[in-house]
Amino acid sequence: MSWIARISLCLTLLGGHAGASDAAAEARARGLAAVGKEIFHDLSLSHPVGQGCVSCHQPALAFSDPRPVSPGAVAGRQGTRNAPTLMYAALIPSLDQEDFIEPDGVVLWLWEGGMFHDGRARTLHEQVAMPFFDHAEMNLADEAALAAKLRQTSYFDRLSALVDPADAGDSDPLVHAARRALVEFLKEPLFRPFDSRLDDFLGGDATALTASETRGLELFRGKAKCADCHFLTATSWPKPLLSDYGYDNLGLPSRGGKKDPGLGGHTGHPEEMGQFKSPTLRNIALTAPYFHDGSMATLREVLEFYNERDVEPRRWGPTDFPETVNRDDFGNLGLTAAEIDDLLALMDAFTDRSLLRMRESGTSLPEAPAGTPDAWSMRAYFPDWNHRATPVKPMPRAQPPR
Repeated sequence: MSWIARISLCLTLLGGHAGASDAAAEARARGLAAVGKEIFHDLSLSHPVGQGCVSCHQPALAFSDPRPVSPGAVAGRQGTRNAPTLMYAALIPSLDQEDFIEPDGVVLWLWEGGMFHDGRARTLHEQVAMPFFDHAEMNLADEAALAAKLRQTSYFDRLSALVDPADAGDSDPLVHAARRALVEFLKEPLFRPFDSRLDDFLGGDATALTASETRGLELFRGKAKCADCHFLTATSWPKPLLSDYGYDNLGLPSRGGKKDPGLGGHTGHPEEMGQFKSPTLRNIALTAPYFHDGSMATLREVLEFYNERDVEPRRWGPTDFPETVNRDDFGNLGLTAAEIDDLLALMDAFTDRSLLRMRESGTSLPEAPAGTPDAWSMRAYFPDWNHRATPVKPMPRAQPPR
């Protein structure tokens, strides 16, 4: 029995024992999600005012940023990485290590999951706090400054009513509640509709994809090797997330200036320098520009890079950490121009129709299709429900066979 099936069984068995405490917890979670929506759109929480979560995560673009890097609240300051999509972000597993046994018996411990492109935040709860205090983003001095701003908002009374002092640990209880509110909002159905044409096809509708898209899917599964990292099968969620959330150095062209060490910058492992997390490909057609630094403007350019990185090195130029580049799985895929066209066609089938409807209607947020399960009924699947209280310690990169 898979662990997903075991969770489903546990929820079924526990359902009959839900009491007043569960009802209160559910009501609190729903209340926090409603306030989290207001925090997400609030432009008064930065210093100076004018920037909020929505500034860099635009709903019409699958909650991503069309700029390579985002400007901060302070004029002239900007980040160094592209703001990723928030669609399905609450489903990303917490940062942890998985053991991978090579054919010769060597055990590799590989990082998976975590937030930001480099995984420096282990959980979504850690991640949502960081932009508030980043000088290149919302530029607040500390939690006291954020709490003072929260007390001036129209939703302060509702947020303060949801504060649980025992739940805050070392944090300001009000700030902790605000972080929980953002997490609960990002768990709402609108962020995980699973209503793309790909979902219809995987669900058994053979007519959901065009002939070109179907050819693209075969390439995705085979010659192009996309599915090696962008899984088409369910893993930590009952439906596929189109990523294994692992880390790799793709050998992207250097942008000059200071090198970005990615994962290796906080793990300290030389072999992980220049590695970045594999993103979901859901809604990928809406989230240009691409890669952690926003360095490629189109999906065609991305596919050409994967296909010809090692064939036309002069086109792409040198990379910052050549010693850790993955040269086994891509760089010379041998795809034809027609095959790239079919892969590009397939990428359109990854777009959620709820986002397309929102863009057509001009509404401010997408609406998940009827029947999308609410956050409370899916609570055991969310990483923040199951994660360990203390951070995991880095494992050695490799262990000899036993």
